[in-house]
Amino acid sequence: MPLAVSSGLFGILYGAACTALGVSPALAALACVLVFSGAVQFAVLGMLNEPVSYAAIAVSSLLICNRLLLMGVSIAQHLRSRPFPVRLLSMFVLTDGAWAATIAEKEQVDRFAFYVTAGLWILLLWVLGTLFGAIVAASLESEVISALRFAGVLFLVLLLLLVVRNASMGHLPWSAAALTSLGASFLLPLPVAFLIGVSLGASIAWFRGVGGGDDDN
Repeated sequence: MPLAVSSGLFGILYGAACTALGVSPALAALACVLVFSGAVQFAVLGMLNEPVSYAAIAVSSLLICNRLLLMGVSIAQHLRSRPFPVRLLSMFVLTDGAWAATIAEKEQVDRFAFYVTAGLWILLLWVLGTLFGAIVAASLESEVISALRFAGVLFLVLLLLLVVRNASMGHLPWSAAALTSLGASFLLPLPVAFLIGVSLGASIAWFRGVGGGDDDN
């Protein structure tokens, strides 16, 4: 699928960047499996040239991944029929690509199976792309490495723009999250602004779901 192929292409960039920073191909691939978040992995790359602060990495990762709260709320309706352990395990493949493909799918399919399959394909091509990029990459300029850490975030924004109009929970939570994040960014650091915006959007989606009101889509 196109999103999985895109994940593989970004994996090549990630693998090349890891090689330029002295990270072995095996360790880069292991990070893809254990972390499985392109935005976080690119962001951490940008910190490797500085004194390592595990607290900074942890906080940055949480702020970058706070969007998963809103995605989880929007996809929950497709998981409710499954046992709790199965739903819990399926969260491993809750990525932007798997979420986007599941929300945008218009055919009558098993959304849970579609979501898990999409996530596993994205994981596979992400790892293979990373290995390929790490093995064949020669060297990259430091300026390129610095720019690459923003590629994951750019990818997330593009995915959101492509599928937001198809979101099954309606436009209000996403619009509220985006506008709040934008407004807060003038007063607060960008990650904090995103956290506030996503929290508001998730709250709106939750209360709308509890109230049964999703008919303005």
